[in-house]
Parts: sequence; structure tokens; C-alpha cells
Amino acid sequence: MLAWLNNAIRDRERAARLTESEGGQNWREDPFVYGVRDQTNVMVARSREERAASITHIALNDPETVLRRCAADRKILELHGGRGHWCVVIDTDGDVDEFAKLYDSDVCTTVRLLAEGYGWPMQTTPAEGAV
Repeated sequence: MLAWLNNAIRDRERAARLTESEGGQNWREDPFVYGVRDQTNVMVARSREERAASITHIALNDPETVLRRCAADRKILELHGGRGHWCVVIDTDGDVDEFAKLYDSDVCTTVRLLAEGYGWPMQTTPAEGAV
């Protein structure tokens, strides 16, 4: 899971950097033309009037924002991924339990939830110790 998550973060960073080089880092919504402009006022995306909600979504996910999120996710992975630590766990009933000692080979709830945000299916089986 850790390798998969590192690859998912890397792919997202790569996509953000490619988009950044084409338009710019900071995007903003332009409601007058139903589009998104970068900091140099270049149009990076355009939509028809009835699709203005997608333009808002695009503007809120500009390259700079995506790269900041990826950097924060890497910091979380550094703290929780592949190293022994204490962490909150979810038991087999889906309840949050107290802190548990996790070893280097264990994947904690924090990493599982982070991976879920990148598309990893959240599955906890009894054999996994509900970690």
C-alpha cells in the first residue's frame, strides 16, 4: 500500500506540474466568461454557462493547491508509513479504538484513509488485526 500511495502522490504531482507549466500556478474563476484564468490572466479552462460549477471546481484545484496537498500528504506518510509508532486504530466493528502500538510492517488507519483519498479501496479484514 505504501508503494502504491507514493506512486499515486507522484502521479498527482506530475499532472499538477505539467498543468502549471502550461498556464501558471494560481488559478481563479472568471464568472463573466465561465472560465478559469491563471495569474497572468491566461484562460486555462472554459465552460458553457450551465457548467459553471465545474469551473469553480477546476479553479479550486489549481496546480499550487494540488502540490501543497501532495506535500502535506508526504509529511503524513513520513510520520505514519512503514515505521513503528502509536496510532488510533479502527476495530472490526468500525469503531475507533484507543491508541495501539504499530510496528514497521503495520499499516495504520491514517495511511489507509490517506490512500482511500487517492483511490485505494478501504477494506479492513479480521486477519489484518483491524489496523
